[in-house]
Amino acid sequence: MYTVPSSNPGSKETETISVPTSLRDSLSCLDIVWSSMFETEDINPDETRQHQADFLKGAPPKWLDFHTSVNLPLVERDGFNDLIKLIEKRKGKRSLITDVSLRYQSGSGGSTLAMQVLWRFRKDLRCARVIDSDLDTKKLSKQVVDLFLLSNEEQNRKTVLLLLDTKEKINDLPVKNVLWEDLIDEIHKRGINTYTPAVIILNCIPTDFTLTDTMILPPKLSEGEITKIKEKLRQQIRLQRKGHWKVTTINLLHHKDSRGSTLAREVLSDLSEEFTCETWTEPFKTDINKDEFAREIGNLADDLFRVYQTHLKNTVLLLLDHEYDKPLRYLIKNLQSKLQRADQTDHPAFIIVNAVSKSFVRVKDDVKLKMELLPEEKERFAQKRKEIENKHNEMSQNFHAFHIMQGGFKKEDAEKVITEEIIKHVEMYTNSSSTRLLSFLALINSYVPGSHLSKLLCEEFIGQTERPTVEEKPSLEMIMKPFMDLIVIFEGEQKAKCIRLAHPMIADACLKMFTEHNVTRFDIAQDFLNSMVTEKKNNYVQICKKMLVTRSDKGRFSKLIIRIMNKWKTNTHQCIPLLELASNLFSKDPFYPQALARLYYIEVKEKNKYDKAREWAEEAIKRDPKSSHIRDTLGQVHKNHLSWIWDEGKKQWIKEEKPWTNTEACMRIAGLAIEAFKKEEEAAKKELEDNTIFNYRGLFGFLQVCKIIHPKSYLEQTEPKYSKFISDLKGDVESRYDFFEWFLAFSKLHIGDPDYIRKDVDECYMHYFTEGEQTGEMALNKKKMTSVGGLLHFLNSDISVLKEKQSANPQSDDETLTIVYILTNIILSQFDEPCEDKEDLQARLQKLWESNKHHRSPEFYLLILLLFWPYEAQPAIANPPNLEKCVQYMSQSYETIYQKYLHGRYLVPLFFFGKGNGLQRLIHSSGQIDDCLELLSEGDGNAEVECLQRVNGKVEYNKVLVVRDGQQIKVTPHNRASVYKQGQASFYLGFNIRGPVAFNIRYEENCK
Repeated sequence: MYTVPSSNPGSKETETISVPTSLRDSLSCLDIVWSSMFETEDINPDETRQHQADFLKGAPPKWLDFHTSVNLPLVERDGFNDLIKLIEKRKGKRSLITDVSLRYQSGSGGSTLAMQVLWRFRKDLRCARVIDSDLDTKKLSKQVVDLFLLSNEEQNRKTVLLLLDTKEKINDLPVKNVLWEDLIDEIHKRGINTYTPAVIILNCIPTDFTLTDTMILPPKLSEGEITKIKEKLRQQIRLQRKGHWKVTTINLLHHKDSRGSTLAREVLSDLSEEFTCETWTEPFKTDINKDEFAREIGNLADDLFRVYQTHLKNTVLLLLDHEYDKPLRYLIKNLQSKLQRADQTDHPAFIIVNAVSKSFVRVKDDVKLKMELLPEEKERFAQKRKEIENKHNEMSQNFHAFHIMQGGFKKEDAEKVITEEIIKHVEMYTNSSSTRLLSFLALINSYVPGSHLSKLLCEEFIGQTERPTVEEKPSLEMIMKPFMDLIVIFEGEQKAKCIRLAHPMIADACLKMFTEHNVTRFDIAQDFLNSMVTEKKNNYVQICKKMLVTRSDKGRFSKLIIRIMNKWKTNTHQCIPLLELASNLFSKDPFYPQALARLYYIEVKEKNKYDKAREWAEEAIKRDPKSSHIRDTLGQVHKNHLSWIWDEGKKQWIKEEKPWTNTEACMRIAGLAIEAFKKEEEAAKKELEDNTIFNYRGLFGFLQVCKIIHPKSYLEQTEPKYSKFISDLKGDVESRYDFFEWFLAFSKLHIGDPDYIRKDVDECYMHYFTEGEQTGEMALNKKKMTSVGGLLHFLNSDISVLKEKQSANPQSDDETLTIVYILTNIILSQFDEPCEDKEDLQARLQKLWESNKHHRSPEFYLLILLLFWPYEAQPAIANPPNLEKCVQYMSQSYETIYQKYLHGRYLVPLFFFGKGNGLQRLIHSSGQIDDCLELLSEGDGNAEVECLQRVNGKVEYNKVLVVRDGQQIKVTPHNRASVYKQGQASFYLGFNIRGPVAFNIRYEENCK
């Protein structure tokens, strides 16, 4: 039974190899799908039938459920064949490891689909599911590589298809990212070369598609493909209508030749009877100032809101058809502010289809599974229902999970499961242990996807509240008998019995029933904490944190807290005691007081809210004084308090038409905020010792505070004490501005980073350093021309400013001045502007190189590489810099200056090596290859980019090298997994602040 596929190239049939007992026992992190699983076993048909019945009712799938010789085959959802095709494609990829992503909504069957795929490949690949009860990625990596190798014999190797299904993070990084690096390290440590992937990660990511989604339309689509995309767009629109968000978006990124606008209009026409459909095609003005732009967006929001109210608050389906996507976020904010004043509804007010035309699009290789069926899926489910009813007869009436899915995930189907008998029992026995336990299950299953309770702990709860009979202690099944139709009991990962409701939508329906009987979500949560959690806190740490603290996608608080707030006009009067209770129960956990602090300063309306927010923020710091992220909350409290004071001052100025002079309060609160953010900075720097991603929020918060308190027209500016307070901040403002100048130039923002960082940083600098007749923009541009990070900004802005104000030819050997002067000329050359000859610039650099090669800045070494990288047509240079040494020095300099701050962030390629001559050989990444960056980064070695020059090199001992004139220049592979063996190779050459980077590596035998 314990066999897996073997690798025997000469055999036409798939052969298997037995896994020794000792190795099996060592693979504790893996749930392996054996090739011949169940094939040689005597399987009890009644037991199998019950297994499948439990699954169809709502229990998690077991491998036996996929064994078709004893079970009905499961329905294959639309994503099944897509995943199969992607994995088949990945099997032949020349890479150490690769991945396929499955994004799914909880309750859509995502985990089942992933297991179906593993079962499908069990005779072809070594399939295993990660057991994530205690995830250790280094230990896991070793076991996965052990499964790939089996022994030291090369013919025993076979690709592992690894199912990873978790949303957890390690040091702020997704588990998959950490596992990816650990797998490569383990493969390199064992000296493995392979022509096919050692591992294909099937990365399952729970995703909420009800708020936003992105669809991509490539050019040259067939009629069949267009029909399928229209179906998926309709699917997404209907799915979002089921959500609770006020404004939702669908980003339709379409190639200019894909007829994307026409497609979107046709879908709106199809849905015109279901929605109030509107189309906005008038282009947004881009040549107007900020105030005019805000008015234009505000007027559009007013028009749309009137449409929404006129049509009796039916969801407005809006098509934005334009070339820019920037206005969207401003429109959303405007609409949300108007809707806050409107009555609550159980559906979105606006669904915005944001159709943006692109000159280049690349369809991502991922699969999405949603709680909405496509037409073909509906037919397959209808047919399967007949088969199930024939096999399981009356028992099939209780297959709630299947029926909800087959019906298209409709709320009414879930609500039908709540029978009159159930409702009467709840009415009569509201305080019984059975009703209360049902309410607990409904709450956690609704707000913590994939959650369950321990059957043992539920029995203990019942034992505390129910009086045993003379005969025997009542069982859980006996007490919960009125509700057993809604409940599934199953065996968890640790073989312990678990209990949950049959489907998350049934949990939602139960909560609706409870609220209709005046048992609110607050009541249930409070009862759960007081009765089940209080004595067994260690068993509920994760459930409580996810339910009460973990923020929803794009939300400021957890889904439960948001829902409770939205239900009551007083907003927070129930959330605060609930979080206080949890904070007292989990008295060492800093996240509960942190959530309370945020709740006070963001949502509470009372005047003393900032005092209460400060108290809770300080309590959170007491519980974890070393965490910079916890410390950030105190700074945010003071910053928001300061903003409120300024707003009050502005109102007074407008009302009384005289300057506001209450500066003492401003300086006091600003001082507290600055102190808090400085302490956060210190904590963030200490955290770097643990190899974490640098938390820059303290630096950013400091600048935001300084931006707020800079004198405004309504403030009396003659007060010497205040003027000195502002003046004393200038040095700290400039140092932090300098940080963000290179930080934002050299690295890419993460998904969670605010998109207004650059705007706030620039505005703060302009406030403090604009002098005399200067405009703020003039002061800012002057500053940008003094650093590499600042100069790189001009690659994406008005080059005429740089042309007019370029730095003078330096007469000294000052490194900084020389770097600025040379980079200025390189940037000007990118726009065909007059600039100094490359040979003259080389001479300047060469002089500095010869005077001192060591301990210079990464920027200096970057320019050496850009100007001296060898190519055939390059004129001979006498005694050029040693580039092998240059790369070594650059790496050392980077580690000293930038590594700790940029660890875990994507380093932006600043320039690529092209085909021109002189400075024209350099191509900046935001120029003509901007559209190709994704292809260069994620594509295989067959990518062709017309304007770039492939560079020949070799791979030795997992290192990429370029050999020139006896030098072995080390080049960092952009994708470490693409270095899968030794040999000659070619690649596109990019340069980031750490050194040269090899993109799109192609081994010699792959060259065309």
